[in-house]
Amino acid sequence: MSYYAKLNENAKIHAELTAEINEILLRMQGFDVDRIVNGDLSCVIVSEADKKAMALHIEERRREVDEADKIFEQVKTKYESEVMQ
Repeated sequence: MSYYAKLNENAKIHAELTAEINEILLRMQGFDVDRIVNGDLSCVIVSEADKKAMALHIEERRREVDEADKIFEQVKTKYESEVMQ
């Protein structure tokens, strides 16, 4: 995969993670994105167990993104070494 394709893929992964974290943070506070879009700003009570599960999901996704970053760094290093020659 070319450097620029990997760069775009990595940027997409980061954007998706950011969006997912934002949505989860809203859900942790009792809001739902679909309801908000429809104008319903009602809030539900979220249990501590559900909040912990959401936090664990965020951490799992961050680890996946960290792995993608490592792969991207390898591709970047290879690309830079080829360009410098």
